[in-house]
Amino acid sequence: MHLKIAVILVISFSIIEDRGKTLTQKLTEKAKAYYKTKYGKDSSTHFLGYDITEYPGRNAEYKKIHRKKWEKYYSCLQDQEDSFGNHGSATPEAVLGFQCLSIRFDCKVCISPLELSQKDAVEWYWTPKSTNKLQPVEYTEHVLLSSDDKALTIYNLQDSHTGQYICFLGKTGMSPYFLTVIDGSLNIEQVYPTSSTSNPHPAPPKLITQHNVYIYTEWSQWSPCSRCGKVGKIFKTGYCTVISGDYFDNSEDNTNKIKTLKSDESGSGFELFTIFKLGIPCQSHILPSSIKYLDEVQNRKNEIMIGFCKKSCNDDVVFEVRDGNGRVIETANNSAGIYSIIQGIPPVDPDVKRKLIYAAKGEKIILTCPGNLNSDAPVQWQINSKVLIPEIISEESKNRIVISVMDKIIIKDVHLTDSNIYR
Repeated sequence: MHLKIAVILVISFSIIEDRGKTLTQKLTEKAKAYYKTKYGKDSSTHFLGYDITEYPGRNAEYKKIHRKKWEKYYSCLQDQEDSFGNHGSATPEAVLGFQCLSIRFDCKVCISPLELSQKDAVEWYWTPKSTNKLQPVEYTEHVLLSSDDKALTIYNLQDSHTGQYICFLGKTGMSPYFLTVIDGSLNIEQVYPTSSTSNPHPAPPKLITQHNVYIYTEWSQWSPCSRCGKVGKIFKTGYCTVISGDYFDNSEDNTNKIKTLKSDESGSGFELFTIFKLGIPCQSHILPSSIKYLDEVQNRKNEIMIGFCKKSCNDDVVFEVRDGNGRVIETANNSAGIYSIIQGIPPVDPDVKRKLIYAAKGEKIILTCPGNLNSDAPVQWQINSKVLIPEIISEESKNRIVISVMDKIIIKDVHLTDSNIYR
């Protein structure tokens, strides 16, 4: 009975609204709906399919927005030209990614406001490590293209994502990214801020004098908080990077004011740093073996810093339906799973990722969270309703079971009693 009444109310509301519309208004709405479906435009788009700020007419506000967007575009072109330097070439970037976390690649091509509004104006390609063939990036629930700035974000990183990524605008491509994905549980050390009394602290940059290269730690941003309304955890990761002394800016150490690379080192792999001016991660698949296996590089660990956080929970999202006079005639609390008929069918919740693991008694296994909601927030493990606290489970199992700083469960010696549902 309630469902029938709701339908009647919606239909009556539509009829009342339609009485006040002219034929032109109806046709305009249909055109808007068509172009939104075809081009994915938002409310700032004219019903014919273009951004209304591109043809501002006499609208002063649109003129201001129009001018700012094009000024930003021309500024990008100037910065791009300046970055090419004397050699007229862009600098590629080598980066490191940790399994199960995310990474973001900015499109380095300057995109005009006209091209930014076109979905297919920018295309991403990549070359997997195992092949030499450039192919289009396949977008999935974990590989996303930003509609705002065309940046590529990859969540839930895996070894298979290792490779070269490049952004194209038409036939114009910019400098590529070389991504290497590693197991973050290996060769990593938890460190504390220099202001903390706890040790160890982040390792300082180190100069390898005989090769004129520095080893330093490249830090990420802090992750999202693991929970809201209560105290949670955040972390940031830092990976070992090798960079030429000619390009390293170390304000606390003047020893980087040294000679350029010797010509007799041109065949040892060090000439690669004249191309990768921002450095190359110590564990990158493109770093030459002659550098990767130097004692100083081998002994340098990646680092992770863990902190505490507390953030407020998001307010409820309430959808409101108003009549022609602005009066609210219907509300629906979307946060509680309640939707208005006008909103249509709500999106389906993502599937729960499951992974079945078999292990023989006495084996060593590592459990990783099989999926995420496209977030780098720390993971909280549970067995049924029991929360697994790293310090307690390590003590109770006499260090047989540990939870690593990268939130992986490591069972060093599997027992039959370990069989359970971990979530």
